[in-house]
Amino acid sequence: MPMATAAKGLAVSRSTLKLRCRELGIPVWPYRKLSSLEKLIDRVVELSHPGFQFVVSNIRREIEAIKMDPSLKIKDEIEHLRQAMYDLKYKKRRNSRVAD
Repeated sequence: MPMATAAKGLAVSRSTLKLRCRELGIPVWPYRKLSSLEKLIDRVVELSHPGFQFVVSNIRREIEAIKMDPSLKIKDEIEHLRQAMYDLKYKKRRNSRVAD
């Protein structure tokens, strides 16, 4: 959940939640990273490319690893896939505007 929602649920300010997270060794709130990976799964499934189940299982493992240790960086191969999917979405959107 977003940090603001979590802070509200715990009845503390976002600043207090941030400070407590830093004390516990969580440098960055992982919500955006996790939601980005969930969206990546949706995009990969949408393409239904052969072998997509293998890719989805790798992303799900990455999500579980980040849930266990929020300070982990996303693996390079998943980061490259995420960037490629973003580029594909951008080009598709740009081409649809040109056609209009």
